[in-house]
Amino acid sequence: MKLLPKWFKSNRKMLPALLLATTAVPAMSPTPASADVPNPNGGNTLYYADEFNENAINGNDWMYRDAGPYSKGYNKKENVRESDGVLHIDMKKEQINGQWYYTCGGIVTKKMFGYGYYETKAKLFNATTGLHPAFWSMGLSNHLASNNITALSAEIAAGNLPYYNQVTEIDGFEANSADPTLNIGTVTHIPGYAGPRKGFNVQTPDSWHVYGYDWSPTAIKFYVDGALVHLIDLTTTPQPFSPANFWLTALVGDTVADDSKLPGDTQFDYFRYYTKNYSGANMIGNAAMEYTPKETTRGYTDQDTPSWIETGGKTASFMTAQDAHSGVRALKHASSSSYQVTTKQNLNGIANGTYQLSAWVKSSGGQTQARMSVSNYGGTEQYVDIPAASTWTQVTIDNVQVTNGLATVAFTSNADSTQWLLVDDVSFSDVLTPPEKEFVHEAEILPTTVSTGDTQANYKDSTTGTSFNGLTSNGIGDFVEYTVNVPQPGTYTVYARNRVAPSKGAYQLSVNGTNLGSTVDQYATTAGFTESKIGTVTFGTTGSQAFRFTVTGNNAASSGYDLAYDSIKLVKNDYEVESLPVSVSTGDSQSNYTDTAAGVTFNNLTSNASGDYVDYTLNVLQPGTYTVFVHSRVAANKGIYQLSVNGTNVGSPIDQYAVASGHAGRSLGTVTFSAAGNQTFRFTVAGKNAASSRYDLGFDYISLVKNN
Repeated sequence: MKLLPKWFKSNRKMLPALLLATTAVPAMSPTPASADVPNPNGGNTLYYADEFNENAINGNDWMYRDAGPYSKGYNKKENVRESDGVLHIDMKKEQINGQWYYTCGGIVTKKMFGYGYYETKAKLFNATTGLHPAFWSMGLSNHLASNNITALSAEIAAGNLPYYNQVTEIDGFEANSADPTLNIGTVTHIPGYAGPRKGFNVQTPDSWHVYGYDWSPTAIKFYVDGALVHLIDLTTTPQPFSPANFWLTALVGDTVADDSKLPGDTQFDYFRYYTKNYSGANMIGNAAMEYTPKETTRGYTDQDTPSWIETGGKTASFMTAQDAHSGVRALKHASSSSYQVTTKQNLNGIANGTYQLSAWVKSSGGQTQARMSVSNYGGTEQYVDIPAASTWTQVTIDNVQVTNGLATVAFTSNADSTQWLLVDDVSFSDVLTPPEKEFVHEAEILPTTVSTGDTQANYKDSTTGTSFNGLTSNGIGDFVEYTVNVPQPGTYTVYARNRVAPSKGAYQLSVNGTNLGSTVDQYATTAGFTESKIGTVTFGTTGSQAFRFTVTGNNAASSGYDLAYDSIKLVKNDYEVESLPVSVSTGDSQSNYTDTAAGVTFNNLTSNASGDYVDYTLNVLQPGTYTVFVHSRVAANKGIYQLSVNGTNVGSPIDQYAVASGHAGRSLGTVTFSAAGNQTFRFTVAGKNAASSRYDLGFDYISLVKNN
């Protein structure tokens, strides 16, 4: 059955990015990692699949590797075929222009993919040496059109692909026929980065095996038959990010030892790409404009724009090292004559959700048009006209509701020769709002046990229609125990919604054997419901927790010792910043303030300049990967901050400037703690909006939501 051999709408799944600081599994004995294997049905969303069940390659989605001579032979589209539900890439020896050559081929996606899980099932040709099959990602660049992918020129000319996009190559595998060792890892085509690789032995590569890799903002994990065989920790070994085209290929790469084994073929049963939500991660490739082409011998220069597509007057769009918001490079629009140009990125396979687009800009002003826009996301194009700005200024588009897994981010100038635009540090990221902190457990549907000789049953208040669970008790010491599933470790305030009545007794709540709060009397002359705040409890782990309500007595006016409950409510306590251990940079100060209108107390850093910081110490109860949410004080005197956790930056810079004072929350990304205990959250001033009067920062609370 053909699944979804087209680009199609993805459904949002809330699975934050993974960070696993582990070492590679030994090559000869991969250890199954069932808890770590990406599960397409448990968090990933299938965005694209080709099951290769047709009679021909889908030309809307794929380009052929079709040129030569290349390496030690030719790539020919005639060598790529679909039959029997399989993609075949044939290896032959044939005459071309009167000479004998070895020929192979391959296919490459027309669209680019970024973070996500990639998988294929393959059977590799292994009868003789010479064939080099591969399952991999790499962006395309213009020079590949002449000797590798003949359809590429048309895609670049149409504004579908960048002129230069060879950034990071990810090899799910590279193999050499008659050799059981696969090479997996990365190759970087941008100067200044290392590409970690390793060998992995597959005993029977000419049998069917499933190969996959999971590319997240924090790690690239490689799998063979469901076993994790290699991991690149991107927090310690960064790789430059840019969405890339996907390749299924087989190349003549070495000397063929035995022509009698030809023709032969490498087979792929399917290709599938899954996307997921990476809260706070930037989807833009070369967002900081720092990448430079490695292949300068092919005519590329430092002014080329890796990862970015240019349409219109392309020579008016280029990289400059004369001015930058951060680093040493920025995108510039300028020309010696009047010009119209757009520099953009087409994003595919991003999770549906609410996104924010931002960039730092400088502008001469006066252009007919100087605009930042986002379109093709499932809604009406949104844009902001960029004002004249002699200093770096951040522009933002909020509330971009992506509903189709796509977006086009663009910067457009229509100007004369005296006008210019600079762009740097572009961000397009999902801005998840903090999750629900309140968990209500209806007592009548919870697993329940009672003391020996007692009974419990569900009842309904005929006046209010409210159902509740009741313990029929004989006396002091009787109890009813509910098993409550706690979804996140942390500290919670516990509330009990009591059924009160003339027959009710008094109780003491204990959680996992420890008393919580004081006794509560459920006696009332008239039946009804009341809510009692019992106290706070800390859970070091998720899962089932025992809430026992024990009869301690009854009111003298009560006719019995019964207890009854409508619900148990747990309210997760965030890390209230104003009560955390805090330190600040030398010469600065911090203090707590209360917004009387909102009833919110927050902590404020009084800052003098960029580089100032405030540190908060958070006690994290359990190791693991967490999504970080920060609730900020926004105002006209606030600056821009960058969060780092234990010295590593998390997410992108966040601007707290607002014309009207208030509070705003958003997710910043994910962080992994290898051990429980104190963790340092540092908010460093990274600048300020041009309209802001100061560099101060303000914070209400920090929330951590565990992902694994």
